[in-house]
Amino acid sequence: MMKSLVNELIRRRCFFLSYTDAKTFNPDILYAFDPWNKNESQHERHAHDFLEISILLEGQATYWFNDCWTELQAGQILVFNPGVQHAERQKKGTYSHQLHIGIKNIALHELPRDVLPNKTPKLEIGEYQYKIIDKAWQLVNEIDHQDVDFRLMSKGIVIEILVYLLRGLAVRSENYDKPFVSKTEKRQNQLVTNIIYFLENHYTEDITLEQLARDNYVSPAYLSKTFKEATDMSPINYLIQIRLKNAHELLKDEDTTVKQIASAVGYEDAYHFSKLFKKYYGISPSQVDEK
Repeated sequence: MMKSLVNELIRRRCFFLSYTDAKTFNPDILYAFDPWNKNESQHERHAHDFLEISILLEGQATYWFNDCWTELQAGQILVFNPGVQHAERQKKGTYSHQLHIGIKNIALHELPRDVLPNKTPKLEIGEYQYKIIDKAWQLVNEIDHQDVDFRLMSKGIVIEILVYLLRGLAVRSENYDKPFVSKTEKRQNQLVTNIIYFLENHYTEDITLEQLARDNYVSPAYLSKTFKEATDMSPINYLIQIRLKNAHELLKDEDTTVKQIASAVGYEDAYHFSKLFKKYYGISPSQVDEK
């Protein structure tokens, strides 16, 4: 019996370790906000094309998922994978304080992109539930105070929440559901992960679709199609987005010129950079410090 227990613990540990690659795991935080709901209300049923985590911090609320309404209390956690229909209702005479987090670009081994392996949205993951609630309050504090580099700190907290979710799901096997992923899908997921990692670490360089395809032993057409299916944009547009986001941060330094920043993120033509920036953000680079 002891031997079987040890084997099970080893299996679980190896299973968790196989979920992520620390080098390439870099989720995008789409939003994180903590609304108070004090009035009677009901939202329409809907689904997202990304992962959403909803954490009930205080009070109570009613959620629709799995074809029925479920009463939830403070301390409960919901994880809605892409495409999962859900709705929320606040009953008369009740209130809730919740934290909602939207996340994309989650690459887990042997799972579809942006999907966690939970059988049902409502999670019961023991001690990890309390750890996640603690992290949720830390995130709310960052959102409220917005100290220096609060976005970076917030992203770190969200990643900790994701890791605790994965650990909890691995330990509580009754919550675990591993969707079937074909070998082709696994290869495609790995390809997209490799491209994203390369772009995020080499965005200042001169990069072409042909180069990316050649380095990954696929055709440009196949790479473009596979990448767009996973991220809703082409590899080059993804590269542009990375460059402009980094430029936006650099523009907060008033001692740096637009031309210097354009060059720093991979654009030698400052005019072309300014046009792209205004198209993406709706303002010119010189207006950033005025916002």
